[in-house]
Amino acid sequence: MMMFKLLFWTGCYSLLSVTEQVTAETEIFCSSEPVVSFCGSSIVLQCHLEPQQDATDNTVKWTQQSDVVHIRKGGKDDPGEQMERFEERTSLFSEGLHKGNLSLQLSSLKLSDSGRYKCSFQDGSVEKSCYVNLTVGESEVIGSPEPVTAESGQDVVLPCHLEPPFDVTSLTVEWRWNKTMVHLYRNLKDNENAQDQRFKGRTSLFHDEMHHGNISLKLKNVSEEDEGIYTCFVPKLNCQVKKGNISLNVGINDLDSTGTNTTSDLSDQKELIGLNVGGAVVVVIAAVIAGLACHKWRRRGSDPVPNQDGLCARQNSLQADPQADPEPHEETEMLPTEGCGAQNGQGGQQDNNQEEEDVD
Repeated sequence: MMMFKLLFWTGCYSLLSVTEQVTAETEIFCSSEPVVSFCGSSIVLQCHLEPQQDATDNTVKWTQQSDVVHIRKGGKDDPGEQMERFEERTSLFSEGLHKGNLSLQLSSLKLSDSGRYKCSFQDGSVEKSCYVNLTVGESEVIGSPEPVTAESGQDVVLPCHLEPPFDVTSLTVEWRWNKTMVHLYRNLKDNENAQDQRFKGRTSLFHDEMHHGNISLKLKNVSEEDEGIYTCFVPKLNCQVKKGNISLNVGINDLDSTGTNTTSDLSDQKELIGLNVGGAVVVVIAAVIAGLACHKWRRRGSDPVPNQDGLCARQNSLQADPQADPEPHEETEMLPTEGCGAQNGQGGQQDNNQEEEDVD
């Protein structure tokens, strides 16, 4: 009987020694590099066991100084010991615990979250821990300092992003025009129900680029009624600058209210005016040339034109009887007298010849 008891206790002692040896060989590791992120984002603080060990039923505890960030006991989370400022912002990876993954996910980062975090693993009376440093920087929502200009009917992009950039897919993004909801992104999807009716079907975000902090808005088929100040807003961004402003100016296009191209009409009018002016210039030039030619002809003493016979006769009558017309006409004085005199001489010679024939 004594021998049996001795063998029993010897076996138990050996088994406990093996268990303590296995536990003693399990090591805990945290990220050796400090984690840097920006307020409003989500991060993972790495912590795991080597070799892998199922930690589902073990106590896993994360703390920052003396504040409990997250604690898991008896196979479930225990929010009762968690500090209020970390409530609903922390979680462990349930599936990963089976393989010794003790990492902590911390969301909606705040500037006050910066500091040194302790990851602890307890198996019975044995506790092991490691540390990881977190730095939370401030990111700002940046709009556009320059206004966006477009013509009626065009599609525009209202630029807005976070600087420094980080993944904002898990955050809420709001676009407003005055107090009107233009676009709402929440819970990883667009929420059209909260959108104002006039903007439905006309707005969209660049979802693939939100991983890099791009929250720009595309607005389709703009009109003059869309002019104004637009605001991009990240309400859960725990930083000082949560919103940015963008001004949109919309002008009318080249088509007037009747659908006529105003620009073309103005061009046609200019061309017509140009043709009229050009024609007038040609007429003036022709008149000047004609006047010069007439003046040159007068100076040369050319024979009068056939229809000047009446004028020459009138001039001869005026020479014979100056009192007949005490106020000679201007055109009579401007006519040359040489042609008229030549005609008179020929007429006199004909009269003399006629008298000689009568004598004979």
